[in-house]
Amino acid sequence: MGFIFRVVKRVLQPTFTANLGFLGTSTPLYQRKANYNSNICAMELTLVVKKLKEFADPNLAESWDNVGLLVEPTAPHMVKKVMLTNDLTEAVYQEARAWKANLIISYHPPIFVPMKKLVQSNWKDRIITGCLENRIAVFSPHTSYDAVAGGVNDWLLQAFDVESSHPVTPSLVTSDPYNKRLQITVDNDVQESMLRSLSRVEHAQTTVNELNEELSQINVLCCQGNISAILECTECFSANIKSIELINLEKKPKPGHGMGRIGKLVSPISVSEAVEKVKGHLGLSHVRLAKGVGCESISSVAVCAGSGSGLLKNLSVSLYVTGEMGHHDVLHAVQSGVSVILCDHSNTERGFLKVLQKSLISLFSNEIEFKVSKFDKDPLDIV
Repeated sequence: MGFIFRVVKRVLQPTFTANLGFLGTSTPLYQRKANYNSNICAMELTLVVKKLKEFADPNLAESWDNVGLLVEPTAPHMVKKVMLTNDLTEAVYQEARAWKANLIISYHPPIFVPMKKLVQSNWKDRIITGCLENRIAVFSPHTSYDAVAGGVNDWLLQAFDVESSHPVTPSLVTSDPYNKRLQITVDNDVQESMLRSLSRVEHAQTTVNELNEELSQINVLCCQGNISAILECTECFSANIKSIELINLEKKPKPGHGMGRIGKLVSPISVSEAVEKVKGHLGLSHVRLAKGVGCESISSVAVCAGSGSGLLKNLSVSLYVTGEMGHHDVLHAVQSGVSVILCDHSNTERGFLKVLQKSLISLFSNEIEFKVSKFDKDPLDIV
């Protein structure tokens, strides 16, 4: 009988946790494990994601990217163990599952193109369904971590002693978290009802200007992603809406944030010294070098984690460092007098995970456990 009770209790535990109203309380966002001699706690996923977005604003990511929470188990979902990886492979997923991770932070998004079906014959599909079945959330920061000050590209530049640095292309952001404004002119008699309807939309902020005795202007600050939800909330008021205007809010460069980094070295070094510095910083035994025509010393460097083909072009530096570049891009750089060091794509990103681990431990006050995957590695080997 005792065994049966324990099984039933374990199966129904989420229900017990979610229905504490009879005790006068609700499900906590933050829950300390009792009788455990450490600071490790369980924190609700929504709160974890909120703090991760504070660490690096997803709006810093490139427009083509797919960042943020990609896999979300049903609520409530408490997070105590987080695994960090550069790529979410099946080996990493199995490692996270064995460790009983509640969340995987995968630098590269495992869901990038639209998925029309989830089947076990596809390795990515198996990972996503496995995460859902085992209640493992997946969060991907990708280019938001490239752009943020102190992120992947700043770490990559630390291979060199630089006296100053700045992004290759600065991030353009609005003065607040919102980049759009919907300006809705409505009859005054439906103003309050519409405001109540709009209040159900997440990440939208409303203000009202009364134009005259008959009309009001409702201004909704929002992002591109929730415009459709806002418009759905206004459909039932269509007869009372006089006009809707979408306004793009002005964007300005955010100091220290942006794609890639350009650094001016404290003192010039030889090309061979630059190679050794990169190898030492990334922990690599081999890299590929294309020496620029007439390039005898390095006084400035431009870095781009991952693929630098689109970003590292026609820059006034003596060295490019990146993971990969197209043949013709390397050829153009070399003939222009710029040397190129290629390290393979993820080798220019993976080492940042250790830095990220320390940053997140500090951000979460050592109350959640973070572990860097041991099975995450570049798919290419030197043979």
